[in-house]
Amino acid sequence: MKKAVIFFVIIVGFYFYFTWKPSTTGIAENMRIGEAITHDGVTYHSEWGEPEEIKGFVRRKDRHYDEYMPIITYDLVLATGEYSDRKLVTIQNKGGGNYYWSAPRQPKGTLVFYHTIPATPTVQKKLDDISLDSTISLRVRVSQNSEIKGDNGNFVKLGHSNHKFIIVEDVLQLAFLLKT
Repeated sequence: MKKAVIFFVIIVGFYFYFTWKPSTTGIAENMRIGEAITHDGVTYHSEWGEPEEIKGFVRRKDRHYDEYMPIITYDLVLATGEYSDRKLVTIQNKGGGNYYWSAPRQPKGTLVFYHTIPATPTVQKKLDDISLDSTISLRVRVSQNSEIKGDNGNFVKLGHSNHKFIIVEDVLQLAFLLKT
């Protein structure tokens, strides 16, 4: 019995060691956003657009953490039109910000995958509180070149036009709709 308990503790320890992620609040508290984003001594650059508003129905909200690009805290999948219908459109998260969707026919509407960077710890708290199956409005700045470069050599570029890096300046949860 003692060996089984020790084995279990070791397995649980390995699990937590390999799946640990810093808190989203801790990340947001260590960021400064201006023309560039600074986090833990590293400066990240992109071509950020002017502030704009985006709205959508929250199909998925997944915690995102990449030690090489730690400024991204969540992946949000926002839908409009038929993409909001769970019975019609299936969305799968393959990890690392990679998503796949399928439907028996081409849906009408939009499906966009947003990789969020909180402007402040207060905004991060609002991101943490976003509920699935709610309609939200986000005040954001979108990366115009779909890439982020760190002055430490780290780099990420999105390969699909419906994936966007966004700096979230505010979150408004407009409605909670139960969809089955």
